[in-house]
Amino acid sequence: MKPNHLLLIILVLFLFSGCYTTNNFGFVDMQVMEPAVVSLPDSIVNLALVDFHRNPVSNGIKFRNNADSVINCYAAASLKGFESQTDSVQYFHHVAVVHNGLDFFPKGLAVPDSVLRSKMSAFCGSMGVQALVGLDTVWISDNNTNNQLVKQVVLGARWSFFNTLGGLNTYWKIYADTMLWIPNRAELITYEKNNRYPKTFVDVLETYGENNGARVAMLFVPSWKWTDRLIYYSGNEEMKRADSLVAKNQWEEAAEIWTKMAKSDNKNIEAKATYNMALACEMLGHLELALEWVSKSYHVYNNEDHKQKCKDYIDILATRLQQERKLKKQFGA
Repeated sequence: MKPNHLLLIILVLFLFSGCYTTNNFGFVDMQVMEPAVVSLPDSIVNLALVDFHRNPVSNGIKFRNNADSVINCYAAASLKGFESQTDSVQYFHHVAVVHNGLDFFPKGLAVPDSVLRSKMSAFCGSMGVQALVGLDTVWISDNNTNNQLVKQVVLGARWSFFNTLGGLNTYWKIYADTMLWIPNRAELITYEKNNRYPKTFVDVLETYGENNGARVAMLFVPSWKWTDRLIYYSGNEEMKRADSLVAKNQWEEAAEIWTKMAKSDNKNIEAKATYNMALACEMLGHLELALEWVSKSYHVYNNEDHKQKCKDYIDILATRLQQERKLKKQFGA
């Protein structure tokens, strides 16, 4: 074999070895808890969820004659979504749901703030709650024409937050959902000739309503979010055995293997094992230890792509540590 051919083969093998760490990876799914956007005082332990919406507000070419029931369906689903989200993390001791808020406030919330505060305080006191979240207004915008194949309906809702324990003004938030809908022939006839939204439309609308309520709840309560994390793979038999354990969600057992492989003389293996140890620590709830492992992995292997992966993970873990401190405050720990 000619020397230049041998040199070329050696160079190709070297390049392949250098890229091996950066290319042989996958992702694992995980759930993380994120803190609420608004940090409530520890003294707020019970909450009232009140429906104040009245006759629908419409903005369209032709207002469907069953829009009242559609709006009411959306409002009820929104309350359900809010309650479900708060229950999922058991953040409040009790959430009292009031579907007939207008019975207590005939004028809704369209009154001067000074008057509103005194009435709200009395109302919350009678229910034994320290704060109130209200669904104030729901509206629908339907500007579709008969020749449109894809129908677009915009639904909006305004929510309010009232704290009896402090603050001078009510907190307001508006959310809107754009719903794209392709009706079949029977639905199209119902929609265009009978001026009615069909049941299938209402069924989908309920999902939008629940998402709307859950989204509002996430302002005030921590929430679980799905995300993913990078994990390194290897052709090494021990590392493959760790992969099999991960597939069974046996992170502690996998960590035992990675701890051993983190002492490998092969820098490629050591870099992967130390990085995966950081992932195992995060999965097991040890964020500061995870940060130590990924920092070690950063210095193990002199490969820019690997170093960038470590930097990205360090940023993720640093954010999670900040969130954990905020969560402890929000849960009163």
